[in-house]
Amino acid sequence: MGELVIRNIGVLYSPLGNDILELENASIRVETGVITEVAQGLLTPSTDEGEVLDAGGRIALPGFVDPHTHSVFAGDRSNELIMKLKGYTYLQILESGGGIAKTLRETRRAPLEELTQGLEDRLKEFRRHGITAIEIKSGYGMDQKTEIKQLEAAGMARGIKKRARTFLGAHIIPPEYRERREEYVAFLVDEMIPLVAEKGLADYVDVFCDEGVYTLDEAEEILKAGKRAGLRLKIHSDEIKNLGATRMAAELGATSADHLVLSEEEDLEAMARHGTVPVLLPGTVFTTFLPQYPNARKMLEMELPVALATDYNPNCPLQNPIFLGQLAVYKMKMLPEEVLRSLTINAARAINMEEDVGSIEVGKRGDIVLLNSRSLTEVFYRIGHDPVWAVIEEGEVVFRR
Repeated sequence: MGELVIRNIGVLYSPLGNDILELENASIRVETGVITEVAQGLLTPSTDEGEVLDAGGRIALPGFVDPHTHSVFAGDRSNELIMKLKGYTYLQILESGGGIAKTLRETRRAPLEELTQGLEDRLKEFRRHGITAIEIKSGYGMDQKTEIKQLEAAGMARGIKKRARTFLGAHIIPPEYRERREEYVAFLVDEMIPLVAEKGLADYVDVFCDEGVYTLDEAEEILKAGKRAGLRLKIHSDEIKNLGATRMAAELGATSADHLVLSEEEDLEAMARHGTVPVLLPGTVFTTFLPQYPNARKMLEMELPVALATDYNPNCPLQNPIFLGQLAVYKMKMLPEEVLRSLTINAARAINMEEDVGSIEVGKRGDIVLLNSRSLTEVFYRIGHDPVWAVIEEGEVVFRR
């Protein structure tokens, strides 16, 4: 990695403290992968070897951060769209052998090489849409061999370099343990979580605590085991029913609580007290026909650092953060400036990466997206428009239209 100068930027938008920096006619210097200068006007390379990228008056944003994905798996569930259109609920699809259970069977059968290649293809698509930092969960194996295989693939796949790995062995109760669920919880607590931590395969432990999956007591036991093993904590909560999981996880020091469709004021207050980041997944509401979206406005009024994530998975095939931001604007009434923070610095906080990514500042990674747009508002106003012109990761142009 050498030197890259990006100049002739129409407007540079970036979170800066509690504000949004708007710098017209801007230039950015990146050296050995790190931003070393942000200026108004024309910068030139410091050596003859330095490269120049002319933005042509386009706008610049920080590289997007996706803090919640289930992007390492095998198989396909596009047929379930028809079931949803016919009125099947998520739990009904799961009980029929579809949903996560179907992906579990297919992922267990897939060799490591297939999972790794599939993830590489998806990472390329994420990056082409401007995502330069990402979280990747396991959770489609729920046995020792497959969970480790997923986490290994999440580490081996080429593509987006800045990534976090999350152990989600507690995604559903596997079919073979349905009548003896306490045995599976014990397996997670006593065997899998210590093993994953010892091998350095994950940064976080996560659990899906909701109706039809893990109870509040089970989720607490699993998260406490993760904490003892030195893993950071995440939780899927308040999506189908509010069981009190958000409050419980916040009190345990969870980095984030994700979904939060049915969260109440006391849940939000617990997150505010304990510094837990709310991660909202409007794409999942959209693709599963849930009747309501999370109350983002209430969270913002309480000054919570709202983050947005794609929740990419076989049931939510969303990899475009700009469409995600458009859902946030049109369905949750978030302002464009709020969406920018939620896709960048707040999303970085949800995976403890805010010191490295999430804003265009000196000392941070040179992750920048150039868009064929005239303003930040236009980015999230033009539904379905794909404005990404170039993606820069650590000072290297990794996609250009």
